[in-house]
Amino acid sequence: MSTEEKTEEPTPKRREEAREEGQVARSQDLSMAFTLLFSFLLMFFLMEGILRDNIYLMRKFFTDYMTWELTPQNFNSILMEVVVFGIRLIFPIMLIIMVIGVALGIVQVGFLFTPKVIQPELSKLNPISGLKRIFSLRTLVELVKSLLKVSIVGVVAYLTIRAEMESILLLGTMGLGGALQFLGRLIFNVAVRVSLVLIILGIADFAYQKWQHEQDLKMTKQEVKEERKQREGHPEVKKRIKREQQKMAQMRMMEDVPEADVVITNPVHIAVAVKFDIETMEAPIVVAKGKNEVAERIKAKAEEFEIEIVEEKALARALYGSVEIGEEIPTELYQAVAEILAYVYQLNDEGGY
Repeated sequence: MSTEEKTEEPTPKRREEAREEGQVARSQDLSMAFTLLFSFLLMFFLMEGILRDNIYLMRKFFTDYMTWELTPQNFNSILMEVVVFGIRLIFPIMLIIMVIGVALGIVQVGFLFTPKVIQPELSKLNPISGLKRIFSLRTLVELVKSLLKVSIVGVVAYLTIRAEMESILLLGTMGLGGALQFLGRLIFNVAVRVSLVLIILGIADFAYQKWQHEQDLKMTKQEVKEERKQREGHPEVKKRIKREQQKMAQMRMMEDVPEADVVITNPVHIAVAVKFDIETMEAPIVVAKGKNEVAERIKAKAEEFEIEIVEEKALARALYGSVEIGEEIPTELYQAVAEILAYVYQLNDEGGY
Protein backbone atom coordinates (compact mmCIF):
# COMPACT_ATOMS: atom_id res chain seq x y z
CA MET A 1 0.00 0.00 0.00
CA SER A 2 1.28 3.45 -0.90
CA THR A 3 2.05 5.72 2.02
CA GLU A 4 2.69 8.76 -0.14
CA GLU A 5 1.11 11.88 1.31
CA LYS A 6 -1.80 13.47 -0.53
CA THR A 7 -0.53 16.97 -1.21
CA GLU A 8 -1.87 17.73 -4.70
CA GLU A 9 -5.10 19.59 -5.41
CA PRO A 10 -7.81 17.36 -6.95
CA THR A 11 -8.09 17.45 -10.72
CA PRO A 12 -11.39 18.21 -12.51
CA LYS A 13 -11.64 14.51 -13.41
CA ARG A 14 -11.27 13.50 -9.75
CA ARG A 15 -13.95 15.99 -8.73
CA GLU A 16 -16.32 14.79 -11.43
CA GLU A 17 -15.85 11.13 -10.50
CA ALA A 18 -16.47 11.91 -6.83
CA ARG A 19 -19.63 13.85 -7.72
CA GLU A 20 -20.93 10.97 -9.85
CA GLU A 21 -20.47 8.68 -6.84
CA GLY A 22 -22.40 11.09 -4.61
CA GLN A 23 -19.32 12.28 -2.72
CA VAL A 24 -20.17 15.96 -2.24
CA ALA A 25 -19.85 18.47 0.58
CA ARG A 26 -23.15 18.94 2.38
CA SER A 27 -24.42 19.44 5.91
CA GLN A 28 -27.40 17.48 7.18
CA ASP A 29 -27.47 19.77 10.23
CA LEU A 30 -28.08 22.82 8.05
CA SER A 31 -30.99 21.17 6.22
CA MET A 32 -32.51 19.98 9.50
CA ALA A 33 -32.21 23.43 11.10
CA PHE A 34 -33.96 25.24 8.23
CA THR A 35 -36.63 22.54 8.07
CA LEU A 36 -37.28 22.88 11.80
CA LEU A 37 -37.45 26.68 11.62
CA PHE A 38 -39.86 26.84 8.68
CA SER A 39 -42.02 24.05 10.11
CA PHE A 40 -42.54 25.97 13.36
CA LEU A 41 -43.14 29.23 11.49
CA LEU A 42 -45.75 27.50 9.35
CA MET A 43 -47.42 25.99 12.40
CA PHE A 44 -47.44 29.41 14.07
CA PHE A 45 -49.30 31.02 11.19
CA LEU A 46 -51.63 28.06 10.69
CA MET A 47 -52.24 27.36 14.37
CA GLU A 48 -55.45 29.39 14.56
CA GLY A 49 -56.92 27.52 11.61
CA ILE A 50 -55.74 24.17 13.00
CA LEU A 51 -57.40 24.86 16.35
CA ARG A 52 -60.58 26.02 14.64
CA ASP A 53 -60.71 22.85 12.53
CA ASN A 54 -60.03 20.70 15.60
CA ILE A 55 -62.83 22.36 17.54
CA TYR A 56 -65.20 21.95 14.57
CA LEU A 57 -64.33 18.26 14.23
CA MET A 58 -64.70 17.61 17.96
CA ARG A 59 -68.10 19.35 18.04
CA LYS A 60 -69.24 17.31 15.08
CA PHE A 61 -68.16 14.13 16.83
CA PHE A 62 -70.09 14.92 19.99
CA THR A 63 -73.16 16.46 18.32
CA ASP A 64 -73.58 14.39 15.14
CA TYR A 65 -71.47 11.27 15.03
CA MET A 66 -72.35 10.19 18.57
CA THR A 67 -76.03 10.01 17.56
CA TRP A 68 -75.40 8.03 14.37
CA GLU A 69 -76.13 4.35 14.17
CA LEU A 70 -72.88 2.42 13.75
CA THR A 71 -73.20 0.96 10.26
CA PRO A 72 -70.47 0.24 7.64
CA GLN A 73 -71.62 3.22 5.60
CA ASN A 74 -71.57 5.62 8.56
CA PHE A 75 -68.21 4.26 9.72
CA ASN A 76 -66.72 4.86 6.24
CA SER A 77 -68.05 8.43 6.25
CA ILE A 78 -66.51 9.19 9.64
CA LEU A 79 -63.23 7.55 8.66
CA MET A 80 -63.01 9.52 5.41
CA GLU A 81 -63.60 12.82 7.21
CA VAL A 82 -60.91 12.00 9.78
CA VAL A 83 -58.46 11.04 7.00
CA VAL A 84 -59.18 14.24 5.06
CA PHE A 85 -58.71 16.28 8.24
CA GLY A 86 -55.40 14.55 8.93
CA ILE A 87 -54.17 15.20 5.39
CA ARG A 88 -55.16 18.87 5.62
CA LEU A 89 -53.30 19.09 8.91
CA ILE A 90 -50.12 17.28 7.85
CA PHE A 91 -49.83 18.15 4.13
CA PRO A 92 -48.65 21.79 4.54
CA ILE A 93 -45.97 20.70 7.00
CA MET A 94 -44.83 17.81 4.80
CA LEU A 95 -44.80 20.10 1.76
CA ILE A 96 -42.63 22.73 3.47
CA ILE A 97 -40.27 20.01 4.70
CA MET A 98 -39.92 18.63 1.16
CA VAL A 99 -39.43 22.06 -0.45
CA ILE A 100 -36.87 23.19 2.14
CA GLY A 101 -35.01 19.88 1.88
CA VAL A 102 -34.80 20.07 -1.92
CA ALA A 103 -33.88 23.77 -1.90
CA LEU A 104 -31.12 23.30 0.69
CA GLY A 105 -29.77 20.33 -1.26
CA ILE A 106 -29.61 22.38 -4.47
CA VAL A 107 -27.95 25.31 -2.68
CA GLN A 108 -25.28 23.05 -1.18
CA VAL A 109 -24.46 20.67 -4.05
CA GLY A 110 -26.42 21.89 -7.09
CA PHE A 111 -28.56 19.60 -9.24
CA LEU A 112 -27.27 16.08 -8.70
CA PHE A 113 -28.87 12.72 -9.48
CA THR A 114 -26.70 9.65 -9.21
CA PRO A 115 -27.98 6.08 -8.76
CA LYS A 116 -24.60 4.99 -7.39
CA VAL A 117 -25.56 6.33 -3.95
CA ILE A 118 -28.33 3.75 -3.52
CA GLN A 119 -26.41 0.84 -5.00
CA PRO A 120 -25.49 -1.76 -2.35
CA GLU A 121 -21.82 -2.04 -1.47
CA LEU A 122 -20.56 -5.36 -0.11
CA SER A 123 -17.63 -3.57 1.52
CA LYS A 124 -20.07 -1.99 3.99
CA LEU A 125 -20.92 -5.48 5.28
CA ASN A 126 -17.30 -6.14 6.21
CA PRO A 127 -17.13 -6.08 10.05
CA ILE A 128 -13.47 -4.99 10.01
CA SER A 129 -14.30 -2.00 7.79
CA GLY A 130 -17.23 -1.23 10.08
CA LEU A 131 -14.99 -1.20 13.16
CA LYS A 132 -12.54 1.08 11.38
CA ARG A 133 -15.35 3.52 10.64
CA ILE A 134 -16.59 3.38 14.23
CA PHE A 135 -13.19 4.10 15.75
CA SER A 136 -12.01 6.57 13.12
CA LEU A 137 -11.03 10.20 13.63
CA ARG A 138 -14.04 11.31 11.59
CA THR A 139 -16.41 9.46 13.93
CA LEU A 140 -14.77 11.14 16.93
CA VAL A 141 -15.21 14.55 15.29
CA GLU A 142 -18.89 13.82 14.62
CA LEU A 143 -19.35 12.76 18.26
CA VAL A 144 -17.77 15.98 19.52
CA LYS A 145 -19.96 18.00 17.14
CA SER A 146 -23.10 16.25 18.35
CA LEU A 147 -22.24 16.78 22.03
CA LEU A 148 -21.43 20.44 21.36
CA LYS A 149 -24.68 20.90 19.45
CA VAL A 150 -26.78 19.29 22.20
CA SER A 151 -25.05 21.40 24.85
CA ILE A 152 -25.59 24.68 23.01
CA VAL A 153 -29.22 23.87 22.22
CA GLY A 154 -29.80 22.89 25.85
CA VAL A 155 -28.31 26.16 27.09
CA VAL A 156 -30.44 28.24 24.68
CA ALA A 157 -33.61 26.41 25.66
CA TYR A 158 -32.80 26.74 29.36
CA LEU A 159 -32.11 30.48 29.14
CA THR A 160 -35.32 31.08 27.20
CA ILE A 161 -37.43 29.14 29.71
CA ARG A 162 -35.67 30.70 32.73
CA ALA A 163 -36.52 34.18 31.43
CA GLU A 164 -40.22 33.22 31.62
CA MET A 165 -39.97 31.45 34.99
CA GLU A 166 -42.09 34.03 36.83
CA SER A 167 -44.92 33.60 34.33
CA ILE A 168 -44.59 29.81 34.48
CA LEU A 169 -45.10 29.92 38.25
CA LEU A 170 -48.32 31.90 37.70
CA LEU A 171 -49.83 29.46 35.19
CA GLY A 172 -52.44 28.35 37.73
CA THR A 173 -53.90 31.87 37.85
CA MET A 174 -54.18 32.36 34.07
CA GLY A 175 -57.10 30.12 33.33
CA LEU A 176 -57.08 27.38 30.69
CA GLY A 177 -57.15 29.69 27.66
CA GLY A 178 -54.46 32.00 28.96
CA ALA A 179 -52.24 29.13 30.07
CA LEU A 180 -52.47 27.44 26.67
CA GLN A 181 -51.72 30.70 24.88
CA PHE A 182 -48.71 31.33 27.12
CA LEU A 183 -47.34 27.80 26.67
CA GLY A 184 -47.81 28.01 22.91
CA ARG A 185 -45.90 31.30 22.79
CA LEU A 186 -43.14 29.88 25.00
CA ILE A 187 -42.75 26.73 22.91
CA PHE A 188 -42.65 28.84 19.74
CA ASN A 189 -39.95 31.14 21.18
CA VAL A 190 -37.85 28.17 22.26
CA ALA A 191 -38.26 26.48 18.87
CA VAL A 192 -37.33 29.59 16.87
CA ARG A 193 -34.27 30.38 18.98
CA VAL A 194 -33.09 26.78 18.90
CA SER A 195 -33.62 26.71 15.12
CA LEU A 196 -31.59 29.90 14.62
CA VAL A 197 -28.76 28.49 16.74
CA LEU A 198 -28.90 25.25 14.74
CA ILE A 199 -28.72 27.25 11.50
CA ILE A 200 -25.55 29.01 12.70
CA LEU A 201 -24.09 25.65 13.70
CA GLY A 202 -25.20 24.19 10.36
CA ILE A 203 -23.41 26.92 8.41
CA ALA A 204 -20.25 26.21 10.40
CA ASP A 205 -20.73 22.48 9.78
CA PHE A 206 -21.17 23.09 6.04
CA ALA A 207 -17.88 25.03 5.96
CA TYR A 208 -16.20 22.14 7.77
CA GLN A 209 -17.73 19.57 5.40
CA LYS A 210 -16.41 21.51 2.38
CA TRP A 211 -12.93 21.61 3.91
CA GLN A 212 -13.04 17.91 4.79
CA HIS A 213 -14.30 17.09 1.29
CA GLU A 214 -11.36 18.94 -0.26
CA GLN A 215 -8.96 17.03 1.98
CA ASP A 216 -10.55 13.71 0.98
CA LEU A 217 -10.24 14.55 -2.72
CA LYS A 218 -6.57 15.51 -2.59
CA MET A 219 -4.25 13.29 -4.59
CA THR A 220 -0.72 12.01 -4.38
CA LYS A 221 1.82 13.04 -6.99
CA GLN A 222 1.72 9.49 -8.37
CA GLU A 223 -2.08 9.62 -8.77
CA VAL A 224 -1.78 12.89 -10.69
CA LYS A 225 0.85 11.34 -12.98
CA GLU A 226 -1.30 8.26 -13.58
CA GLU A 227 -4.32 10.37 -14.43
CA ARG A 228 -2.26 12.47 -16.84
CA LYS A 229 -1.06 9.28 -18.52
CA GLN A 230 -4.63 8.05 -18.85
CA ARG A 231 -5.74 11.37 -20.28
CA GLU A 232 -2.84 11.87 -22.67
CA GLY A 233 -2.03 8.22 -23.31
CA HIS A 234 1.04 6.18 -22.35
CA PRO A 235 4.20 7.10 -24.29
CA GLU A 236 4.32 3.69 -26.01
CA VAL A 237 0.72 4.03 -27.17
CA LYS A 238 1.31 7.60 -28.33
CA LYS A 239 4.37 6.51 -30.33
CA ARG A 240 2.41 3.68 -31.92
CA ILE A 241 -0.44 6.02 -32.83
CA LYS A 242 2.03 8.54 -34.25
CA ARG A 243 3.67 5.83 -36.39
CA GLU A 244 0.28 4.75 -37.71
CA GLN A 245 -0.64 8.35 -38.48
CA GLN A 246 2.64 8.87 -40.31
CA LYS A 247 2.11 5.66 -42.25
CA MET A 248 -1.40 6.74 -43.30
CA ALA A 249 -0.11 10.21 -44.23
CA GLN A 250 2.61 8.64 -46.37
CA MET A 251 0.06 6.41 -48.09
CA ARG A 252 -2.08 9.44 -48.93
CA MET A 253 1.03 11.31 -50.06
CA MET A 254 2.12 8.45 -52.34
CA GLU A 255 -1.33 8.47 -53.94
CA ASP A 256 -0.70 12.12 -54.97
CA VAL A 257 2.68 11.43 -56.59
CA PRO A 258 1.17 10.41 -59.99
CA GLU A 259 -0.38 13.90 -60.24
CA ALA A 260 3.01 15.62 -59.94
CA ASP A 261 4.75 17.26 -62.93
CA VAL A 262 8.30 16.67 -61.69
CA VAL A 263 10.25 15.05 -58.83
CA ILE A 264 13.31 17.04 -57.70
CA THR A 265 15.98 14.94 -55.95
CA ASN A 266 19.18 15.29 -53.92
CA PRO A 267 19.67 12.73 -55.74
CA VAL A 268 19.77 9.87 -53.17
CA HIS A 269 18.55 11.13 -49.83
CA ILE A 270 15.73 13.59 -50.69
CA ALA A 271 12.86 13.61 -53.19
CA VAL A 272 10.24 16.36 -53.60
CA ALA A 273 7.26 15.99 -55.97
CA VAL A 274 5.98 19.28 -57.39
CA LYS A 275 2.73 19.97 -59.24
CA PHE A 276 1.55 23.06 -61.14
CA ASP A 277 -1.67 23.80 -63.01
CA ILE A 278 -1.58 27.21 -64.65
CA GLU A 279 -5.39 27.40 -64.83
CA THR A 280 -6.15 26.66 -61.15
CA MET A 281 -2.95 27.49 -59.23
CA GLU A 282 -1.15 30.73 -58.54
CA ALA A 283 2.11 28.92 -57.77
CA PRO A 284 3.45 25.34 -57.85
CA ILE A 285 2.75 23.19 -54.76
CA VAL A 286 4.58 20.31 -53.10
CA VAL A 287 2.39 17.18 -53.26
CA ALA A 288 4.92 14.77 -51.68
CA LYS A 289 8.33 14.78 -50.08
CA GLY A 290 10.53 12.39 -48.17
CA LYS A 291 14.01 11.29 -47.14
CA ASN A 292 15.90 8.04 -47.58
CA GLU A 293 13.41 5.15 -47.89
CA VAL A 294 10.44 7.44 -48.52
CA ALA A 295 12.44 9.31 -51.15
CA GLU A 296 13.17 6.02 -52.89
CA ARG A 297 9.48 5.14 -52.88
CA ILE A 298 8.59 8.55 -54.36
CA LYS A 299 11.13 8.09 -57.13
CA ALA A 300 9.89 4.55 -57.83
CA LYS A 301 6.34 5.84 -58.05
CA ALA A 302 7.46 8.60 -60.39
CA GLU A 303 9.22 6.10 -62.65
CA GLU A 304 6.12 3.90 -62.66
CA PHE A 305 3.99 6.77 -63.97
CA GLU A 306 6.74 8.18 -66.22
CA ILE A 307 7.12 11.43 -64.26
CA GLU A 308 10.35 13.30 -64.94
CA ILE A 309 12.97 13.08 -62.15
CA VAL A 310 15.38 16.04 -62.03
CA GLU A 311 18.51 16.10 -59.87
CA GLU A 312 18.96 19.49 -58.20
CA LYS A 313 20.64 19.08 -54.80
CA ALA A 314 20.38 22.61 -53.37
CA LEU A 315 16.79 23.12 -54.54
CA ALA A 316 15.69 19.70 -53.25
CA ARG A 317 17.14 20.44 -49.80
CA ALA A 318 15.54 23.93 -49.75
CA LEU A 319 12.12 22.61 -50.78
CA TYR A 320 12.26 19.75 -48.29
CA GLY A 321 13.22 22.03 -45.38
CA SER A 322 10.95 25.00 -46.02
CA VAL A 323 7.77 23.76 -47.74
CA GLU A 324 5.18 21.43 -46.21
CA ILE A 325 3.05 19.06 -48.23
CA GLY A 326 0.18 20.94 -49.87
CA GLU A 327 1.88 24.34 -49.54
CA GLU A 328 2.88 26.66 -52.36
CA ILE A 329 6.49 27.18 -53.39
CA PRO A 330 7.89 30.33 -51.64
CA THR A 331 8.76 33.33 -53.76
CA GLU A 332 12.52 32.94 -53.33
CA LEU A 333 12.39 29.44 -54.83
CA TYR A 334 9.79 30.12 -57.47
CA GLN A 335 12.31 31.06 -60.20
CA ALA A 336 14.35 27.87 -59.78
CA VAL A 337 11.24 25.67 -59.77
CA ALA A 338 9.78 27.51 -62.77
CA GLU A 339 12.95 26.81 -64.80
CA ILE A 340 12.72 23.09 -63.99
CA LEU A 341 9.02 23.00 -64.89
CA ALA A 342 9.74 24.77 -68.17
CA TYR A 343 12.43 22.19 -68.89
CA VAL A 344 10.02 19.33 -68.11
CA TYR A 345 7.26 20.81 -70.24
CA GLN A 346 9.74 21.13 -73.10
CA LEU A 347 10.74 17.46 -72.75
CA ASN A 348 7.08 16.45 -72.70
CA ASP A 349 6.37 18.47 -75.83
CA GLU A 350 9.30 16.93 -77.60
CA GLY A 351 8.21 13.47 -76.49
CA GLY A 352 4.66 14.06 -77.61
CA TYR A 353 3.07 13.84 -74.10
